[in-house]
Amino acid sequence: MFRFANPEYLYLLITVSLLVLLFWLNRKAARRRLLRLGKPEYVKRLMADVSETRVWVKFSLLMAALTLIILILARPQMGMRMKTDALTGIEVVVAMDVSNSMMAADVDPTRLAKAKQVVGSLCSRLRNDKVALVVFAGNAFLQMPMSADNVSVRMFLDAINTDMIPTQGTSIAEALRVCSKCFSAQKDVKRAVVLITDGEDHEGGVDEALGEVKEKGAGVYVLGIGSTKGSPIKVGNDYLRDMEGNVVVSRLNEDMCKQLAAKADGSYIHIDNGNSAQDQLVDELNRLQRSELSVNAYEEHYDLFPWLAIGVLLLLVLEVILQPRKSHYFDSWNIFSVKQGTKATVAAVVFALMSIPVVAQSPTKVQTHKGNVSFGRRLDSLAVIHYQKAIAMDSTNFKAHYNLGNTYLRQGKAQDALREYEKSAQCSPSRLVTSGIYHNIGVINQAVKDYDKAIEAYKKSLRAYPLDDRTRYNLALCQHQRKKNPNPQPKPQQDKDNKQGQDKDKQQPPKDNQQQQNQKNQQQPDQKMSKENAEQMLRAVQMRERDTQEKLKHKMQQVGRRHLEKNW
Repeated sequence: MFRFANPEYLYLLITVSLLVLLFWLNRKAARRRLLRLGKPEYVKRLMADVSETRVWVKFSLLMAALTLIILILARPQMGMRMKTDALTGIEVVVAMDVSNSMMAADVDPTRLAKAKQVVGSLCSRLRNDKVALVVFAGNAFLQMPMSADNVSVRMFLDAINTDMIPTQGTSIAEALRVCSKCFSAQKDVKRAVVLITDGEDHEGGVDEALGEVKEKGAGVYVLGIGSTKGSPIKVGNDYLRDMEGNVVVSRLNEDMCKQLAAKADGSYIHIDNGNSAQDQLVDELNRLQRSELSVNAYEEHYDLFPWLAIGVLLLLVLEVILQPRKSHYFDSWNIFSVKQGTKATVAAVVFALMSIPVVAQSPTKVQTHKGNVSFGRRLDSLAVIHYQKAIAMDSTNFKAHYNLGNTYLRQGKAQDALREYEKSAQCSPSRLVTSGIYHNIGVINQAVKDYDKAIEAYKKSLRAYPLDDRTRYNLALCQHQRKKNPNPQPKPQQDKDNKQGQDKDKQQPPKDNQQQQNQKNQQQPDQKMSKENAEQMLRAVQMRERDTQEKLKHKMQQVGRRHLEKNW
């Protein structure tokens, strides 16, 4: 399949037409000036070495070179190939303490600021490794999932502060539990947890959480920050005080940090005002064996610009070699003798070059481009018209079908969008593009809880490209959702029977009063039974509600006591 990666540059070919027109007018004016000197045959004898044909040929060579340069800018491409890039490295989860004690200034400028500097330096030196961020205080949560994007890591790192978690304290056990859930399901990958804290753990349960981390095959590297002498915690213009009004002095619990690192088959590193901590940490992580983390697949088209560049070079060399005057060395060749039809041939070549934009920009591509412009300007109705015109010209234009589906989706027409996506997938020339289209179809069906169609779309996506981890995850999630919330099956036969029964009841004439009274007497026991069942159900719900309220009240009391006992 032939295409231009940057077709907008093809409009520069209009300048070739303008230059040809200007050159023709210039030569015409030059001939008029020559006729003022005398008759044409006398002037020709006086200028025997001048060749009008050579002038036109040199100009044609320049215009051809300019045309090829413009085509190079448009990046012509032919065919496509699948390429994969394997990412080798390790998985690292950085858990950072964000409790109020991290605002102590025993490390310049503060413990938290220094910890952020260490993590930033670490991420810049772990180029091919995946990093996740976890913040913790009294609770812990995932700040950024596992990713190899260092820019995103720095962005999330800058947003970390001590106000992120309202429940204060230092729960290292909770941080380790969250870290153990951040690793991928991939096997044979080296993993590490980097725990940055001052070691003031008041929650307990570290051994159990450490077992969960070991099950993932990860080592724990504890970075103790602060000093054993301690430092007060600056809060606003005053220092943080405890319940009795005394100034809180936060100290590094170095013994606990060393014990934790020893139990987790890791190492302990002390962070001070120097840069030795990050160097030591990088050395420890570099000892871990790197393995293949993921494979990124993408399509690459074959660029034709090298061949065009060779053509430009040859044309420019010929233009330089060719002189505007006749050469006596090539008189016997008589290459540029003026014959009938020579100028017509040159003009035909020039006009063929001028017609390239029309050939390159086929009508269906023009309509697709207009539709893209309208879609970008949010003129959905106009975009639909252009896309439909493009499809009418070429029903195999998968881009027009796909973009029309996007337009319908933005208009809220999900069924029309799915129909266009299906057509686009059938016309797609690439398996990777087909996989992406069916992935989108599955996402739309999953959003409307049509799990059967979503699962089928995800399976088609994986048949086209089996290495897509997102599609595999969505497929598993959709299968789980279908088991949990199966789609309601229509029951037309039962509804029909009910309707027929209702029609029969309407057609039956009313019975006598005695039969109606018997029916009422028969219905009374059923009504009493239903009331008793309802009262029993109501009492059961009230008892469950009281139990839930008691549990919630007890939990809130525990959280409140923990918050009052330690808020740093």
